[in-house]
Amino acid sequence: MAKLPTKKASPPAKKTKTTAAAKDSKVDKVAPPADSEPNEDPPVTAKWSGYLRVGSVVNEIPSVKTIRLLPESGEGLLPFTFVPGQFLNLAFFIGGARMIRSYSISSSPTHREYLDLTVRREPRGAVSRHMVDLLRVGDLVEAGGPVGKFTFNGSESENIVLISAGVGVTPMLSITRYLTEQAWDGEIFYIFSCSYPSEYMFAEELTRLQKQNPKLHVAVTVSRPEGTDWTGHQGRISKEFLTESVPDLTSRRIHICGPSGMMDGTKKLLIELGVPAEQIKMEAFGTPKPTPAAAGTTAKSLAPASGPTVNFSSSNKSSKTHLDMTNGDSPPEQTVLELSEELGIGIDFSCRIGTCGVCKVKMTSGEVDQEVQDSLDDDDKANGIILACQAKPKSEITVEA
Repeated sequence: MAKLPTKKASPPAKKTKTTAAAKDSKVDKVAPPADSEPNEDPPVTAKWSGYLRVGSVVNEIPSVKTIRLLPESGEGLLPFTFVPGQFLNLAFFIGGARMIRSYSISSSPTHREYLDLTVRREPRGAVSRHMVDLLRVGDLVEAGGPVGKFTFNGSESENIVLISAGVGVTPMLSITRYLTEQAWDGEIFYIFSCSYPSEYMFAEELTRLQKQNPKLHVAVTVSRPEGTDWTGHQGRISKEFLTESVPDLTSRRIHICGPSGMMDGTKKLLIELGVPAEQIKMEAFGTPKPTPAAAGTTAKSLAPASGPTVNFSSSNKSSKTHLDMTNGDSPPEQTVLELSEELGIGIDFSCRIGTCGVCKVKMTSGEVDQEVQDSLDDDDKANGIILACQAKPKSEITVEA
């Protein structure tokens, strides 16, 4: 994916005025004209970047909104297509700083005139708070993509199990909507976990989709149903819940999306039940939290900068990387992105786990290790593009940053 534009965003277009009554309603909407049908499709590319316009903002639950994005003009078709399960990178200037975050697309790619992002407001998330609290119909949003390999369009397997929790439901909803619209012949097992019944998002739509698609099976479990009228399954995702909800579980392709703890725990359960690891695909949501040190241990100790040198040619800065003292002559602990932050070099990033592609930089010399390379395509690799968040120098390197 090409980097998001580095220029500062143009001032948003004049916002649509909203009456007091409209502000209190569930949806503020600007719909493209029903008779708007371009004569031909626009160019389709996975490396698009530019601006999209907010078409509507819908409250799903108190902390979650679905933001519909239209072409910059507000009508016609999007300037790109996407595959169910992919996401966009969005950029905002907040408090004087440019921040980039990745959000999965929840709508089906069948609808070429718009896409939906379903966003949870995180109390400490500057971008999610900005989106949920401040975005209004008519605003322009800087975006790039689509990207991501957590995809499923029906050709990869004869059936699919989609397991999600919280806002991790978004790529699963895109996949389910698309497969149903395409009258896909395979079975879809849609498994969702939430804390409270009030957090069961898209319940009405899933009921409608089940009526439309007899091969769609929905199973929901609620971990904190006390004091509510919830009569469905209770508790967290368990082996019993999985085997009850999905017959012949070990023979099926399985996608998992949600908080890292939920994904790791669910994958462990599936493997214990006999599901081969290669049949399990996971999508991390947000930057992973640092793993806490085990009881009785001290924090990891970094030696003085004595690892391979990284030359940042555009910034005219160089520094050696830090090594992990606890592992002797192991590869350097620091990534190129971490070293750039230490030196005050502004390499854009979002996920920090190798999937969004925002931190791509060109390496002109040297060699690196990269544990994850999901967002690098063959052209990237042939042209020396690396992921700064994953790249750990094996020798002296030079990057264009």
